[in-house]
Amino acid sequence: MNKRIILCFLSVISFGVLAQTPKFGKANSNEINLTSVSFEPDADAVFLLKNGESRFFGNVFETAHFGRMKILAEEGKSYADLRIRYYSGEKRIEEISGIKAQTINYVDGKAEVTEVPKESIFDVSLDNGYREVRITFPKVQVGSILEYTYKETDKSITFIDGWTFQNNIPTLYSHYQITMTAGLQYRMLSQGENLLNKGEKTESNGTYSWTLRNLYAFQEEPYMKNYRDYFDRVEFQLSKYAQGSEWEDVLSTWPALGDELIGYYREKGYYRSNPLEKELLAIELTGNNQTEIAQKVYYYLRDNFVIDGDDWIYPEQVLNQLLKSKKGTPAELMLTYMGILNSAGIECDPVLIGSKGYGRTDLVDFPFLNQFDEILLLAKLDGKFQYLDLSDRLAPFGYVDLEKHVKEGLHLQKETSKIVPVMINHNSNTIYFAQTEYNPEKGLSIKNSIRENFYMGLQTAHHIERLQSRNESLELFFDKDESDEMIIQNVTVENNLREKNFVTVSFETVLPNSENLDLIIFNPLRFSTFAKNPFTASYRVFPVDFQFAFNETYNTNVIIPEGYEVEDYPLAEQISIKGGYVTFTYAPTKVDGMLKITARLEVKKPLIPVASYGDLKFFMESVASKLTAPVVLKKIANP
Repeated sequence: MNKRIILCFLSVISFGVLAQTPKFGKANSNEINLTSVSFEPDADAVFLLKNGESRFFGNVFETAHFGRMKILAEEGKSYADLRIRYYSGEKRIEEISGIKAQTINYVDGKAEVTEVPKESIFDVSLDNGYREVRITFPKVQVGSILEYTYKETDKSITFIDGWTFQNNIPTLYSHYQITMTAGLQYRMLSQGENLLNKGEKTESNGTYSWTLRNLYAFQEEPYMKNYRDYFDRVEFQLSKYAQGSEWEDVLSTWPALGDELIGYYREKGYYRSNPLEKELLAIELTGNNQTEIAQKVYYYLRDNFVIDGDDWIYPEQVLNQLLKSKKGTPAELMLTYMGILNSAGIECDPVLIGSKGYGRTDLVDFPFLNQFDEILLLAKLDGKFQYLDLSDRLAPFGYVDLEKHVKEGLHLQKETSKIVPVMINHNSNTIYFAQTEYNPEKGLSIKNSIRENFYMGLQTAHHIERLQSRNESLELFFDKDESDEMIIQNVTVENNLREKNFVTVSFETVLPNSENLDLIIFNPLRFSTFAKNPFTASYRVFPVDFQFAFNETYNTNVIIPEGYEVEDYPLAEQISIKGGYVTFTYAPTKVDGMLKITARLEVKKPLIPVASYGDLKFFMESVASKLTAPVVLKKIANP
C-alpha cells in the first residue's frame, strides 16, 4: 500500500484557518495588473483562481464553483467560450444551476462590468446522457477578467468526484473544501505530486480543504498520453452510513467485492463448467496442450467476432446472446474467452485493472470499485500463469494492450479475491541494418531493413494498416524532412508477428545527382527513431512515459568506393543519465575497405520523472546530434 495516501477522514490531516469564499468583482491589485505568468510566460490566459465548496443537503451533494480568469493575449480570447460538462442521464443525476458570469474591463483604472446575458448561456445535450453548459463572455479583450459562478448538484453520493486542481491554462490558485455530514462516512482517494508535496491542507469541525498554487497548464507533451493518471485531485467513496444507532458498511473486503462481481458475471452465463454448444461455437476445443487450445480459441474469437462498444467491467449481454450475435463489448469478449477456456478445463479468471489514463497510477489498498475500468484474464496454461487480452485484432496471442500494462489488479476468485501484481514480460526492440554502396554512374544507394519486435512490431503493423486502409504509399511510413534529399523507394513489409513476433520493413534510399562526386556526404543512420529530439520544451509538466522498456540497435556498413577515402565520420561515444533510465553507445570501426557503425539506444526504465527531464532533454539532444552526424567520403586525388 502507498502509505502516503490519506485514507480516512477520521485521521488528522492538519489544522489551520479555512479560506474565505471569493466574491464577484473583488479582484485584487495584483490580479488587475498581471500581464504575464512568471512560471509560464507564453500563456495566453490564466486562471487567477478556481474555488470549489462542497456540502450535503440531505441526500444531495452540492458544490459551489467560482472561477476568475484573465486574458493575457489575443489568442487567449478563445477561452471566453467556457464549457462545463456534466452527467444528467435519464434521472437528472447531476444538474447545473444558479449560473452568473461577467466580463470586467479596466478603463483608466475603473472597472467596467458587463454581465453575460441569459441568451449567451446554453445547456446542450451530448451523447450517452451527458450535457454541457456553454457560456460566451461579451466584450472580451486582452486584459479582461472573466468571472463565473454556478452550483452543481449530484444525487449520486456513493462516489464523489471531488476536485481536479489543474486546468488547460495555468492556475495561480486552486482551492477545494468539503464539509462532511453526520450519518455518512467517506474515505478519500488523493493523487498527484503537487498535492502530496506542496498542498496546503486544513481541517476544522468536519470541514476539510486543500489549496495548490502556481500550477502549470495541462498541455500535450511527447511520450505522455495518460495525463489523467498524474493530475492533482481528490475524490471520495462512501464507506459507512448510519442506520438508526448502528453503522452499515458499504465497503467490506476484497473477497466480498470479488464475490459480488463473480456473481454478476455468473448470472450473465460467463462462468460455466459444461461444454459450450457446438452449434454456437464452430470450433473444436482440442489441441496437443492447453496453450495450443487457448491460442485456437483466441484466434477464433479475434477473427470471427466484432468488438463494439466501450471498454468497461460490466457486460450487458448474456453469453449465449453474444455467441449468436458475434458482436460485443471488450468486456463481453474477454469474459466469453474465459468461459470457453473454463469449459475446456483450463483455469482462467478475470483480473480487474485501472487502465492507463483512467486516473490511477497506484491502486488504493481498499476495496474501491471505481478504481477499475477494464478486464484482463489470468490463465494457467500447461502449469504456467499467463495474462491474456482480446482487445486488439492485429495483436497475436499473448499480447496485452499497452494501456493494460499496469502495476497490479484485482484477481477475482471465489472467496479469495485479492490484489496481485501484473507482470507482462516481453522483449520489444528495433534492429536497423543498412548497407551503403556507391557507383560512379548510378550514385549513392542504401539498402535498409528495420525489424521491429513484439510491441514495437505491433505499433508498426498498426501504422502500416492505417496507410493501406487509406490507399496511401508505404513511403509515408517514414517521417521525411523536407530538407532531406534522399529518395525512398521499393518499400516492402513482411508481417511475422504471429509466427515470430516481428515485422520487417525493407526499402532502398538513393541520393539523387550523386554520380562521380568529389565529396559524398550522407547520414547513415537517418531513419533511427530518435534522430530528431522529441524533447525540445524548456520544462515538463508530466513524467515522460515510453510505455515499456525497449532498445534500438543500429548497424550500418559503409562500403568505401574504389578511389575514395573516409574524410570524416562521427567519433565513438557512450552516455547515460543519472538514475540509469536510458543509455546510448556509438561505435564506428574502419576495417577491410569498410566503415562499420554500430549504435544502441536502450530505455531501461520507461517512466522518467519530471525531475530528470533536464537530463533527458540534454541526453536526447546528444543522441540526435550523433545519429544525424554525416559520413564524408572524399575522392583520392592520385589513387
